[in-house]
Amino acid sequence: MKARRLVLWSALVGLSCGHDAPTTTRSEDHNAALGGEIAARVGAQAIPLSVVASVAAAQHVSAAEAARRVIDDEIAASAARRKGLDQRVPASWRLVSTRARFAADRFHEEAKRRGPPTDEEIRLLSERHWAEVDRPPSVSVVHAVAMLPKDAALVPSARALADELRAAVASASSDDFEARAKAVPHDPKIFVRVEKLPPFTEDGWVTEGGGAMDATFSKVAFALPEVGATSAVVETPFGFHVIRLLARHPEKRMPFETRRLAFAAEVHALRARDLMKARLDELRGAHRVDVSPAAEELMRTIKVSQDTAGAP
Repeated sequence: MKARRLVLWSALVGLSCGHDAPTTTRSEDHNAALGGEIAARVGAQAIPLSVVASVAAAQHVSAAEAARRVIDDEIAASAARRKGLDQRVPASWRLVSTRARFAADRFHEEAKRRGPPTDEEIRLLSERHWAEVDRPPSVSVVHAVAMLPKDAALVPSARALADELRAAVASASSDDFEARAKAVPHDPKIFVRVEKLPPFTEDGWVTEGGGAMDATFSKVAFALPEVGATSAVVETPFGFHVIRLLARHPEKRMPFETRRLAFAAEVHALRARDLMKARLDELRGAHRVDVSPAAEELMRTIKVSQDTAGAP
């Protein structure tokens, strides 16, 4: 590390003075005069050797070229600060955003350093993504339902209508199920719904899009003996159903260690989020924050002004 600093400083001195780099002893004198770890100063702003080294490595340039770029950037930045440009929108907000991204990047690196997902993290994410990595067998069905009327006097009629729906679709092919059910005449006071449903498991969990089916409905659907079979009338809190089994889908189980690889990026993101939240909570506790009750209205006013200014 000592040798590397000397090489960097020698290159920097050679760049700034316009002649060959001085000897090692001379470099040490200049380095010490600038504070040991400081490569250069632009006004009162110090440029650390570590910054020059990082730029050289990141941009794949020589130490001299990296130093020149850093110095030029700082000269420009100093001029901008003298003019107050760093305090004006959008520059000020971009500076805040950049610092926030730096913080987020550091938290993400810390999250990765903590290693691969733990068994507990895998378990929690498996519960969240069960349909992709730990899905039990499921079925697809089409059903016709005479919806339960609000008027209790119509409930017997709805039950009788469900029997008629069952008779109409019993001999129909699965392709004709919907048409046959919708063709059954009925009292307009009783609503009939005919629809295909997304796949669901025996305990009712819908595997595509989330949600859950009625438990009684799910168990009857799973109990149907074969694809194409039609249930008897099934009563649920929604009404009286006739169910046709369209397909059975096998389980989908991802091996545990494969999940460890598949969940790595999400685990790192969640860890970084928790680290950031903990840090923000700590900072909130140390800093008083007051928000004007009129802030929301002010933001609306600014938004309207910006939209108006940008209008053709």
